[in-house]
Amino acid sequence: MPGDQLDLPIPAVVAGTLPARVSPMQPTLAAGPFDDPAYLFEAWWPGIRAQAWVEGATLLRLRAEGMADALSTFPELAEELPERLADDGVILDGWLLALDDGGWLDTDLLRRRLAGDHHAGRPAFVASDLLWSGGVDWQRRSFLVRRTRLETVLRDGDRCVVSHALRGEGTLLAEALARFGLSAISARRLDARYRTGAAGDAWLRLPLAPEPVTERPRLALIQRLPFPEDGV
Repeated sequence: MPGDQLDLPIPAVVAGTLPARVSPMQPTLAAGPFDDPAYLFEAWWPGIRAQAWVEGATLLRLRAEGMADALSTFPELAEELPERLADDGVILDGWLLALDDGGWLDTDLLRRRLAGDHHAGRPAFVASDLLWSGGVDWQRRSFLVRRTRLETVLRDGDRCVVSHALRGEGTLLAEALARFGLSAISARRLDARYRTGAAGDAWLRLPLAPEPVTERPRLALIQRLPFPEDGV
């Protein structure tokens, strides 16, 4: 990730300072992958968009599209996600996924878990944006600043990680992801604030041309793209 890492003071967070709800930013569908140093590109993860509230070292709530109570469906994250954070009073924006025993992304296991089978797969959370940190609203800051802070706040674990991304190289990332059968990549403008509702050019969903699937997607491997020759 470009830019210097930010110093991370840990301020005292007053309980109850986080808002009860943050209206999510909605991406704009664009034509396809492109290269532009003004954007950060990452995978469009095959899961469910979600926001996580952590306060007092507790995962208070997990809001996901179309779900009344995502935390009861993914209870394992209640322990793991707060343990990975170096800050409190945090709201993360990202994706809920399901992994099999080998760490492969499995949409069938995700569907089973959403249908009520709480033993299906192992849940994972991939964070792509930071909305609050230290009990302070960061939405008015640029995505570059939010993302740099996110990479300091969330320490990657086996199942809770910051989404791997490339600056400026959308076509390279698209080529690296093509063999996994993913449907799109994400492009976020580095100088943009977080916008509730329609994102405009601040966040784009770039569809990928369908190609024969040659490999199942694995979380640890996608986190290292575009260098698959290194192995996992």
